[in-house]
Amino acid sequence: MRDARKRRIGRKLWLWAVCAVSVALALPSAADSIDPSDSLDRLEPAPPDVDPRDVAIRAENSLRSDRTYMAAKMTIRSPRLSEPRVVEFRSWDDRPEKRSFIRIDAPAKDRGAAFLKLHPNLWSYVPRVERTLRIPPSMMLQPWMGSDFTNDDLVNESSSIDDYDHRMLGVDPGDGVAVDERAYVIEFIPHEDAPVVWGKIVAWIGVEHGTQLLQKFYDEDGEKMRTIGFAEIREVNGRWVPHHWEVTPHNKEGHSTTIEISEFRFDETFDEKIFTTRNLKQRN
Repeated sequence: MRDARKRRIGRKLWLWAVCAVSVALALPSAADSIDPSDSLDRLEPAPPDVDPRDVAIRAENSLRSDRTYMAAKMTIRSPRLSEPRVVEFRSWDDRPEKRSFIRIDAPAKDRGAAFLKLHPNLWSYVPRVERTLRIPPSMMLQPWMGSDFTNDDLVNESSSIDDYDHRMLGVDPGDGVAVDERAYVIEFIPHEDAPVVWGKIVAWIGVEHGTQLLQKFYDEDGEKMRTIGFAEIREVNGRWVPHHWEVTPHNKEGHSTTIEISEFRFDETFDEKIFTTRNLKQRN
């Protein structure tokens, strides 16, 4: 009896060992999952007189003036979609007043949809049901228009300057591992009481033109959640502006969203009627 029992226990232990080895072989190794661009060993020391906060301010100003108009096309890819979904929109951003307005022009079924931010509130208008809805804070991390951008991205509720401390990590040599040109690598660490959704952000900001090249977003546990790459950088009224943005979520395989910007206008004068709930229902 004892020998038979020992043999049964031995067989179970052997099966457990086989299962454990099989699972280990099926999973990617830590080395396979490492992104070489995350390594700080690649970085060169930054000049001691470069203030990371000043670099961050310059990067934000390259994308936004006090009042900025933008027209763009967004392409959403997902395994759930038989073909990419394309959304065309226009936006009006009034930075000093913390307000913005977005109008959807395509596809046809969403034409006329609109979003209005009047700090700290966000409203949306759905033309199919002719309803204006206030989006609550609990929905700030929900996808915007089915994309990999969130409602929080839309309203720019947090400030990359005022709500974060900035730490210089070094200078990327621009060897193509992360970006193709020399860039300051800066860690954005949120203040404890800041209205932010990320645990930290690491940004690559071009040394020459001071524009965003790459951003990596991490949750509070330090897990990388998404990456945004910026390309097709062109000069617009003295600003070097990326016209191609691509966001890749790391927790949703096969998903990506790109934005192609067809028009930027900086330092615009806006009609006050734009930023009203009444304008949500207009189809201008």
